[in-house]
Amino acid sequence: MQGGAMPPIPTKSKAPRRPIHSDHGRANTLGLGKTELDTILESLDAPTAGAQSVRRESARLQFRINGVPLEITQPGGGQTKILVAGRNLSRSGLGFLHSSYMHPGTQVTTILPHKNMGLQRIDGVLVRCRHVTRHIHDCGVRFKEPINLRDYIDMESQSQAFSCEKVDPTALKGTLLVIAEYRIEASCIESMLTETRLDVCLTPDLTEGFEYAVKGADLILCDHAFEGGSGLEFIEKVRSAGVRCPILIMSADTSPQVTAAVRDAHATGFLAKPIQKDLLLRALAEFMLGTAGRDVEGPHVSTSLPANSPLLILAEKFVDDLKTCATVVETLAKKNDVEAIRRQVLRISGAAPALGFDPVAKLGQNLLKALAATMAVEESLVQLNTFVSMCRSAHKRPPSEPAPLAIEHPPNPAAH
Repeated sequence: MQGGAMPPIPTKSKAPRRPIHSDHGRANTLGLGKTELDTILESLDAPTAGAQSVRRESARLQFRINGVPLEITQPGGGQTKILVAGRNLSRSGLGFLHSSYMHPGTQVTTILPHKNMGLQRIDGVLVRCRHVTRHIHDCGVRFKEPINLRDYIDMESQSQAFSCEKVDPTALKGTLLVIAEYRIEASCIESMLTETRLDVCLTPDLTEGFEYAVKGADLILCDHAFEGGSGLEFIEKVRSAGVRCPILIMSADTSPQVTAAVRDAHATGFLAKPIQKDLLLRALAEFMLGTAGRDVEGPHVSTSLPANSPLLILAEKFVDDLKTCATVVETLAKKNDVEAIRRQVLRISGAAPALGFDPVAKLGQNLLKALAATMAVEESLVQLNTFVSMCRSAHKRPPSEPAPLAIEHPPNPAAH
C-alpha cells in the first residue's frame, strides 16, 4: 500500500455497486444497514484514531447516525432532500457518507435533533467529497456558524472530551473564578492563562468563592476536595442560589467513584490533575468562546441590538441601570420588601426587550411569578438570585463586536 492510500474497505458480495440516487425506503442513500455501515466506518476511522490535526480547530466526535437529513440546494435553485450516513460531528461541521459525487461549494442544510429544542436547521457548504470505494463517497459540510456540540451529542462531564481542538488564547475573554485550596496550584493555573484576556479571580475558600460566584462569573474552576467541604457541595449551593455559569471540577483522583460523583453532581466538566495547559485552554474555550458554548440564562449578557440601531446608546446606559437594580433588589430582599422588589423588577422587565435584553426580561418575569405565588423573598431566592446575577454582570458591547445572531427555530414536527 502506498503512503496515504486508504485501507481496504470490507464488502459483502450482495452489496449494490452502482450509485443510489434515491433514499426512499432506505435508512440512507447507501442502502446499507447499521452492521455493514459500522464496519466501513471503523475502517475509515482507524488510520486517524486519536490523531490531532495541527490545523483543525474543532475536534471531530463520532456521530454514527444511520439517517441524517440533508437539504441540498441545486445551482438552479431547486432543493433535494436526502438521508445520509453520519460519520462525525464537530462544532464547525458534519462528516458523512453518500452514494454519489457532490460538488464542493454546494449549499447544504443539515437537520439535527437538538436535546431541548427539537429539530434544528443548520446551514453550511460542502467542502469535501472523495470517492472511497464502490458507490461510497466521504463528504464534509462546514457550518456557516459553529454549534454547541453538547446540544446534540452526550458528552460525559467527567470524560475530558472537549470540542475545541486548537485554541487561540487571545480569543478567551471574560471572568474566570478559580477556587483552589492550594495557592501554588492556583497560581500555576493563572500563569497558564497569561496569554489570554481573561480576568482571573483566585480564592482558596469556598465561602468566598460563593460570594464571587453570585456576583457573576463566566466560568468557575473548583477543586473537588477542601478541608472544610467539597466542590460538589459548592455546585449544589451556587445552583440553588441561581448561578448558571459552567462549573468545572478539578481533581487528582480520577477513580470511578469520584468521576461518578462529579457526573451525579451535574458538574459541567472535569479536569484531571496535574492540569495541562493545552487541555485547560480547550476546556475554557468549550464554554467561553462565542454564544454557542454559553448557557442562555447564564450571567453573561449584552444587548442583541444591531450596531446601527438608534437605541444602542440607551441600551448601553441600561447596563448601568441593571447593575444598580441588582444592588437595590439585594438590599430590599434583606428587608423582605416584596412590593418594592416587584416595582424594581417590573420597571426593568418592561424596558429590557426593546433594548435587546430579552434574557433579563425572561428572568424578571420568572421572579415576578415566584413572588406573586409566595409573597415571600425567602421562598423566591432561586429566581431572585438568578435575576440579580444576570443584572450585575451585564456588559456593554464593544463597538467592534457584532450583534448576536437571532436564530429562528422551525416548528417541531413532533408537536403536530
